[in-house]
Amino acid sequence: MSQSIPKKAVLFALGSAILVLGIALVLRFWADVVVLFRAGVGMALALTGLLILYSLGRK
Repeated sequence: MSQSIPKKAVLFALGSAILVLGIALVLRFWADVVVLFRAGVGMALALTGLLILYSLGRK
């Protein structure tokens, strides 16, 4: 039981460090994040439109 507390502390510290690093990288490359988000939304909308047109063609 005593070994699980240091292991949890190490995992907590590691998880916190990775979380901070991830947030820092997102903020550092914010313009690229916005471009990727817009591209993802655009692809999702295009795929949705394609599926709607496909379903209309099958009926």
